[in-house]
Amino acid sequence: MISLTGLMDARSLAGSRVVTPPQGERGKEPLVLGRFDYQRPSTLPEAGRLLAGNDGLAAILAGGTDLLVDIRGRRHDPCILVDVKGIDALRRLDVDSAGVLAIGAAVPLNEIIERASIRRILPGLVQAAESIATYQLRNRATAVGNLCNASPAADMAPVLLALGADLIAWSPRGERTMPLSSLFVGVKKTALAPEEIATELRVPAPEPGLRSGFLKQQRLRGHDLAVVSVAGTYAPTTGLLRLAVGSCAPTPLLLEPIEVGRSSKAVVEEKAVRAVQAAMRPISDTRASADYRRAVLPILVRRLVADLLAEGGAP
Repeated sequence: MISLTGLMDARSLAGSRVVTPPQGERGKEPLVLGRFDYQRPSTLPEAGRLLAGNDGLAAILAGGTDLLVDIRGRRHDPCILVDVKGIDALRRLDVDSAGVLAIGAAVPLNEIIERASIRRILPGLVQAAESIATYQLRNRATAVGNLCNASPAADMAPVLLALGADLIAWSPRGERTMPLSSLFVGVKKTALAPEEIATELRVPAPEPGLRSGFLKQQRLRGHDLAVVSVAGTYAPTTGLLRLAVGSCAPTPLLLEPIEVGRSSKAVVEEKAVRAVQAAMRPISDTRASADYRRAVLPILVRRLVADLLAEGGAP
């Protein structure tokens, strides 16, 4: 599988081998990133030919904020990096006549954050993007790359799941659209076929008055990976509350919609907490224990639901 962050080449699916750090010319000092070819195609067909000609050992470079870390850590050993930043078709960031927001695979997070119309209509999307890394890294990191890395802790996943986003994938056979909820199949594994390139996210037009938000708990002040995260939307016109959570199962989770109706805020909060607790399957790792995640996530869920349901809450 080839993702936009290049983290899932053919060997990663079969279980990557341990890569011996390559030696420099004198045979003593290891090269920081190893040896690989670098190509910067200008069209999707050109990128497709590069992928097809390298037996599944090519890695697609969009932002590279995950990929280069994994190459340096010897977790991945591509023979070629295919940099898609130069493909104009992947630089799209606009809203069509139907109100659908398109986010190209090569659009940096800071472009999303700085777009006034997105900040106004989809504040939860901006909140999630702002929580990732630092300003400098967000000048390269992409939303599509964050998703195709398929980390359970991907910050962009919960809010885009709650917004009902679709992912567009291109291959020499054509283009297909998949619900984002179908993308994640396991830790660092996606449903993309080996020859497919994820090209674009499409976020449906928000319902009138839609409110959205994102919260995450992390170990440090500032920027850090999520210990747990939750995103949600509330549409006053339909009375539906949609929640998605991250870093508490092998994949980001989209929950079934909750009908708010005439229920009190306390009742809705309790429904949301019960739904999250039933779905989550946390693990203990270097960032937090499973018990800590079980204790913290309900607190974040209550805070988010209270804000979304509050009159004048997240617009």
